[in-house]
Amino acid sequence: MNFNIVKRRRANSKFWNVLFVAAIILVVASVLFPYLWMISGSFKRTIEIQSADYTKPGQEPSLIPRQPTLENYQRINRTVPMLRYLRNSLIISIGTMILAVFISLFAAYALSRLEFRFKRLYELTIYSTQMFPGIAFLIPYFILFTAITRLTGIKLKDTYYGLILTYTSFALPFCILMMKSYLDSIPKSLDEQALVDGCKRPAIIFRIILPLVKPGLVSVGIFAFIMAWNEMLFASVLTGRDTKTVSLGLMEYITTNQARWGGMMAACIVVSIPVLILFTTLQKQIIDGLIKGAVKE
Repeated sequence: MNFNIVKRRRANSKFWNVLFVAAIILVVASVLFPYLWMISGSFKRTIEIQSADYTKPGQEPSLIPRQPTLENYQRINRTVPMLRYLRNSLIISIGTMILAVFISLFAAYALSRLEFRFKRLYELTIYSTQMFPGIAFLIPYFILFTAITRLTGIKLKDTYYGLILTYTSFALPFCILMMKSYLDSIPKSLDEQALVDGCKRPAIIFRIILPLVKPGLVSVGIFAFIMAWNEMLFASVLTGRDTKTVSLGLMEYITTNQARWGGMMAACIVVSIPVLILFTTLQKQIIDGLIKGAVKE
């Protein structure tokens, strides 16, 4: 009797294991298939993409290109200046990443270690900013930029620093909260011992805290970089021809007269390379930062 129960339990365990593996395969396939289709489309000729038809034999859409070509990659910067847009996005995203990391480190340290008036109110204000959709701030930002330009003569629209400040303001609330959670996991006794030894607060941050929070800083930096890299709504209003980003540049492959799907897919592959390299290089630090920032020791 006991043998039958053990046998039944093993059968149930195998069934759930198979079901779990099947679910993982299904999720991975559903996530990777669009990327595989994009890679495939980047090597297809325009006529093959536009003539695809399920009802006609021999013209069904295929994952493997029938006549592979590198034409889309060779012409990636001819019809649309994607390399210039790529440079703009790199400047804006890296600038946002550096500024967000620098400010969030000091703000998070103050919230985690210091006691000051209206501290709780400040934290609630940071949390509340996550409740509003970004589009609610589009018109206020445009009016603010226009007013600053009229009053001071400082141009913010269609400039790198204008967009960097905008994206930093959006990334900071989440970055501060994430860094605070990470700093809370570091014992305060380290700060107290350093103060006893005569160390000042700035020295504590740079000499003691900074080496311990590198994984958290990497996670915060990656978040700020990706947010600035993918943002499209504010870029469509606050940028011009000289500062246009890749998220807007990709749309130029589709015009009223022509849809260059192959060129767009090739451009998508190219512009994803910097993000892929960044994630691959800093993968370990990102995971460490997310785990240690989420678990309080």
